Amino acid sequence: MSFLKKFKNKRFRNNSFKSNNFRNSSFGSSGFKSKNKGFKNNPFKNKRFKIYAGIAVIILLILGVLAYVDSKNTELQANENFIETYTIPENEKIFINGMVVPKQTKDFNISGDYELSDVNVTNGQKVNQGDLLFTAKNPTIIAEIDSLKSQLSQYKKQKISLSDIAENKDAIASINAQITALNSQIASLDKKAYDRVTAPFDGTVYLNDQTGNPDQPVSFMTIQGLEFYMKGQASEQDLPKMKIDQMVNILVFSTDQKLTGRISFISDKPSTPNTEMGAQQNTLSYYDINIAFDNQEGLVNGFHLQASLEVANSSFKIPASCVLKDNKHSYVFKDLDGILKKQIVDVASQNDDFAVVRGGLEQGDIIIKHPTKEMKEGDPVQGDGVTAGSNNGDTTPNKKVEEVTMDVN
Repeated sequence: MSFLKKFKNKRFRNNSFKSNNFRNSSFGSSGFKSKNKGFKNNPFKNKRFKIYAGIAVIILLILGVLAYVDSKNTELQANENFIETYTIPENEKIFINGMVVPKQTKDFNISGDYELSDVNVTNGQKVNQGDLLFTAKNPTIIAEIDSLKSQLSQYKKQKISLSDIAENKDAIASINAQITALNSQIASLDKKAYDRVTAPFDGTVYLNDQTGNPDQPVSFMTIQGLEFYMKGQASEQDLPKMKIDQMVNILVFSTDQKLTGRISFISDKPSTPNTEMGAQQNTLSYYDINIAFDNQEGLVNGFHLQASLEVANSSFKIPASCVLKDNKHSYVFKDLDGILKKQIVDVASQNDDFAVVRGGLEQGDIIIKHPTKEMKEGDPVQGDGVTAGSNNGDTTPNKKVEEVTMDVN
């Protein structure tokens, strides 16, 4: 019994020790509440935190306002440096569609009274003028010649049989007359019996396939000259702008070959629009145009082409704001690689919007659209490093020159 009592007393003392230690520690409920209560009831620390947060917000607002103002100032400065230019448009171009055709061509057919006798060339053979191509014969005439030759042979035999008797001189003379007449008749018919066809010019011979559609007969043989030209068509809208001997640039579609040539013929008779040459509109009249090539190299009969010609302008229409005047002349400022150049111009007419200039400008020239009296020749287009033509119409402030191209034709 005394042992059990001692054990209980010892256990009680240990529990009491643990309980007192926990209460006295910082994790005890009374200690934790005491510290937490102290934090909440510290007005000095709470106020200082709010002040710091407010100062940070104010600083951020000030920085945002300063950034916005700086951006606006940059944009305004860029707009002040912005110079608008006008580019003289390129000359009008006219396009003519067509194809390569030989300058000379001839088809050969055998008439109904004749039949083919001999062919003296092969398909695709090059021939010279005067070379024999083929021979055709007329069977009826040949039969008639054979008959006359038979008669001639009989007369010759009679003449031989009568030649030994002197009294037969008159008969022999009559036979000679018959022989002479027959020979003359045979010679005349012999020219018609055979048709020997020769090349009318230098060229290439083609033997055509005649086994196709009988309703669309094909010639027996064709010879094409070695020199080619472009056969095209132009609409009534473009015809007045063309003239004989006008230079054109030519593109061969299939090979991208580039050629030059000159207009050699302009028809004044309307023709049917040729869809093979690219004519598509049927509301306009079309006229045949022939173009002579400057170089025949690489040309192939039937290749499709497009010719282009430039219609030179004797005057240009520009914005009226481009033109300045001094005591003697009207002038504009050209942009030459970022440098101002004073260019005297001949103004034919002018209104509030446009001025028609007859001299002093060329296609592709860049002029200042709104020049000022302060501008001088030799000055940079803009002192802040603006480069002429640097943005080609983009009004973004980062690009400080606007280049505007207007179609005023």
